[in-house]
Amino acid sequence: MISVRVLKAKNGDCILLSWVHDGTKRNILVDGGKSSVYKTVAQKGELYKALKKLRDNGERVDRLILTHVDDDHIGGLIKGFETGELLTDLCDSIWFNSGRLIKRDFNAESIPSNELDLERKNRKDGETSVKQGVTLEERITELGIWDEELIVSGHSIEFYGAKITVLSPTLEKLSKLLHKWEKEAPRSVTSASAKDYKAGIDELTKDDVFEGDTSIHNGSSIAFIFEYMSKNILLLGDAHDDVICDSLSEMVSSKGNEGSDEKMLKIDCVKLSHHGSKYNTSYDFLRLIECKNFIISTDGSLHGLPNKLTLARIINTIDKPSLIFNYPQLIKKIFTKEELETLAGSGVVIKSCEDHLNV
Repeated sequence: MISVRVLKAKNGDCILLSWVHDGTKRNILVDGGKSSVYKTVAQKGELYKALKKLRDNGERVDRLILTHVDDDHIGGLIKGFETGELLTDLCDSIWFNSGRLIKRDFNAESIPSNELDLERKNRKDGETSVKQGVTLEERITELGIWDEELIVSGHSIEFYGAKITVLSPTLEKLSKLLHKWEKEAPRSVTSASAKDYKAGIDELTKDDVFEGDTSIHNGSSIAFIFEYMSKNILLLGDAHDDVICDSLSEMVSSKGNEGSDEKMLKIDCVKLSHHGSKYNTSYDFLRLIECKNFIISTDGSLHGLPNKLTLARIINTIDKPSLIFNYPQLIKKIFTKEELETLAGSGVVIKSCEDHLNV
């Protein structure tokens, strides 16, 4: 069994995977949300509380996976790695495609001026955080926990009885980030800031043509399948749909070469890419997986995410899916009472995951 906690990370991601191997509970932390998800001057955040519970139980963060450098994924981790904070003692290893690492592997020159002190206080919350990402390198190098290799599509490891298979990014997507690392990137416009909640499902999907995300930062996002025993979960970060489809297609073809006639991959649960953006979940993707459970990680406070169109695509493509929100108050904002009744009658499950999911 895999236990999945989708922490309340505001409009970001912060996910804790746990499983028991040889009598010991193991944990993978994926991203850390914005800095306030760790803590503010006034209060401790969801990430701080989760890490403190691990510490109190004698557990570790066996691996931390930082998918990419947007602030809604990295801010809480930077806070957690400040001097004396919990991650400095709890974390055993980290995957992070940092600027320095990318430049090294592409034989480009690093830029020391990008490397700021981790404890810098006057950082403005809510921005894409290339500079934050570089500051983190110094601390994790100092702690000796950084796996200093690029994590790209095709990478796979065995880990305490589990298996991690990386689907994104490609080297091509990472190479584009080289030119963005030197300067704070503008806020992505590929998130459709206007909410589409007033439109009905049929209205949204009529003549619907998928258009992919073009954000360079999102294209650099790590996405992976985590497998343990007979169960698995697909965590997509903010990854580009075309990269995920290519990776999944290769996996399906590989199974075919092994004698399987299956045309889809069986997935127990998916954390949707980019907080349910319509630019990151295509019909092609949905037809490549045999899955019922779809997690939406956001409080709905930014960019109009999740897009109702994304959920409509799932409802129209997947037989009796479950849409799972870490902020349940979004449900009644997105769907009318009549829609919820109709969907429930057709077998669609819409629920929350405020505590944890067992996969």
